[in-house]
Amino acid sequence: MKALVIGGTSGLGRALAAEFIAAGWDTAVTGLRAETVMAFTAAFPAARAVQLDLAAPGAMPATASLLDFLGGADAVVVCAGLYAENSGADWAVEEKAIAVNATGCAAALNAAYSHFKKRGSGRLACITSIGGVRGNARCPAYNAAKAFLFNYLEGLRQNAAAAGLPITVTNLVPAYVGDGAGCGRQLLEAVLKGRRTVYLPGYWRLLAALYRNLPDLLHEKMFRWHYLLLKPFMRKAPRWQGKA
Repeated sequence: MKALVIGGTSGLGRALAAEFIAAGWDTAVTGLRAETVMAFTAAFPAARAVQLDLAAPGAMPATASLLDFLGGADAVVVCAGLYAENSGADWAVEEKAIAVNATGCAAALNAAYSHFKKRGSGRLACITSIGGVRGNARCPAYNAAKAFLFNYLEGLRQNAAAAGLPITVTNLVPAYVGDGAGCGRQLLEAVLKGRRTVYLPGYWRLLAALYRNLPDLLHEKMFRWHYLLLKPFMRKAPRWQGKA
């Protein structure tokens, strides 16, 4: 069995890739930075690691070419992401967040989904974020991009179901999980079982539902205490998903 983990050289992507390798999968990963790619290769010499920038033009054909080069894959998980706090005043920051978290991830998902349609089956997944549940004044573009992925994944899942294709599409939704250590096994199980949406930790499914349905005025009023209210549920500041 073959797995491709895009953005698999650091954070949650690395934790998931390590679990694929431990389970005996022929695993390949991509990373943005040369140093993380080399570090991954040193730690997991049996795996293949290559550089790929999802924010660059041509991310979709690049992913498709990589899948062809690898001889296909049975599972593809898109873990790449860029977290950047910004009030919305700096468009360069917003544009980069959208390029990586929305356009780039969607391009990779599209390439993988097309690959699975041709082969007739597959497991597709993407690490999104609890930030996709609702807008946030600290990082409006990041949260909006993650919300886009929620809907994009659901659309791909419905396309597969309508076509009668055995392609599972899983939305992996981490909350405040620090560097992702200890989450790899949960992520792998969710992908292999073809779960639709998985929150990490699990109790965030309920919290997300409550948060999503807060009246707009209450949400705006309480935002200044946002992190104070959520602090009991955090492991670390939400920096786990860096440039991977």
